[in-house]
Amino acid sequence: MGDAVQQFFAVKAKIAAAEREAGREAGAVILVAVSKTFDAADIGPVIEAGQRVFGENRVQEAQAKWPDLKDAFPDIELHLIGPLQSNKAREAVALFDVIETVDREKIAAELAKEIAKQGRAPKLYVQGNT
Repeated sequence: MGDAVQQFFAVKAKIAAAEREAGREAGAVILVAVSKTFDAADIGPVIEAGQRVFGENRVQEAQAKWPDLKDAFPDIELHLIGPLQSNKAREAVALFDVIETVDREKIAAELAKEIAKQGRAPKLYVQGNT
């Protein structure tokens, strides 16, 4: 078993222990495994071990590795966790299931246009500064 898979299982065990300690149902916490800087060959074993939610912070990097992985594992949920430039909205809507980085009105407007064009509706997390 590779280091990444061992680390995955160790983190899952810590999450399960924390859920029990907090009195939460098993599986109530969702692990978003950040796969930035790892190539598809490195991510594959973690997917095979059962991880299904991943985060990437760069659209171009995600485009290079995730389309084939998502075809092979259609139950993968891919999150954009980094800042989004408005000129990347089309690509982000096409690839990501969740966009956690809606931090300005301009991004929201570009995403709305692309969602309407593509007929895809990724979940959007809006950042509010308080």
